[in-house]
Parts: sequence; structure tokens; C-alpha cells
Amino acid sequence: MKCVNSLMIVSTIAFSATVSHADIVDSFVVGSGASSSYLQFQFANNNTYLYEVRYDGAVFGDDLITIIAAAQPSYFAYQTISYSFGDAIVGISIGSDSNEGFGTPPEYLDYWHYWTRDDALAAWSESWVGFADRAHSNGMNDGWVFGSNSAPTSVPTPSACVVIASMLLTRRRRR
Repeated sequence: MKCVNSLMIVSTIAFSATVSHADIVDSFVVGSGASSSYLQFQFANNNTYLYEVRYDGAVFGDDLITIIAAAQPSYFAYQTISYSFGDAIVGISIGSDSNEGFGTPPEYLDYWHYWTRDDALAAWSESWVGFADRAHSNGMNDGWVFGSNSAPTSVPTPSACVVIASMLLTRRRRR
């Protein structure tokens, strides 16, 4: 009976995660390789997309976006502007969602804000390096939010759901 109760808890967690994050429009796994990083895109209308990007070897944030664009050429598009200090993303389109801008007055918020965290359980931090300079390793997360200074909405990556479910099952078994 304890095993059944534990499975019910895990099922409830999985169902709750889905319900509490209704702004997730879709999630995708693209690329191939032994490592994966997660990219989250949150549009001004709060529609959010989550990508697990698989790869081998050394990659940077711009490599991950290139992998996504190559995997979904008619669904995912992005625009950059190059400056002496690096590239800036000025537009992203995923499916029917699209936002473009680079900080026009008076509020200067209409641009893609770049956030990072080293794993799914860490808090988001506004990035102080450009996406082309951020070296990725397995489990890292990048978040892109348009039109807001707020961090991306918390969306559990698949690995985070497994860790949480495992912790709850372990704690339940100890009782």
C-alpha cells in the first residue's frame, strides 16, 4: 500500500506541475548528444516555450539557439544585431508567438531580457554576459523574457520533476 500511495503522490506532483504552469504552450527536445541544457522563452503575452537542447562537446548559448533554429526552421526564428561588444537578440518567433524590440522609450522594456541559472533548482539571475559568451555544460538553463524585468516564470525541467519526485518518495519510505 505504501508503494501505491507513493505513486499517487508522484502522479499528483506531475499533474500539479502541469496545471500550475498553464502558460506553457509547448516543450521540445532538439539536437542530439549526451549533454542537455534548457532554454525557456517567455513572450509578452506570457506564452512560454521550453526547449531541452541535446549536444556533445563545448557549446555556448548562441550554439543552443542555432541548434533550435536548425531543428525547427519553419517554427522557430530569431534575429540578432551585432555590436563591437557582442550580439543581441532583438526578435524571437516561435509558432504564432512573436516579439521584437530593443528598448524603446519611455519604459525601455521592449527587449529580450536574458536570465541564467546553473541548474533547474537554482534561482534565476539576470545575466551579465552575452549569450554568445555563456559556456554551457549539462543541466544549465537560459531564460529569455520579453517586455519585463521579472525573472522567467518557474517551469520545472524534466530533471527537476524527477529530483523532486525522488526526494518525496525517499522521504515517504523513511516514515
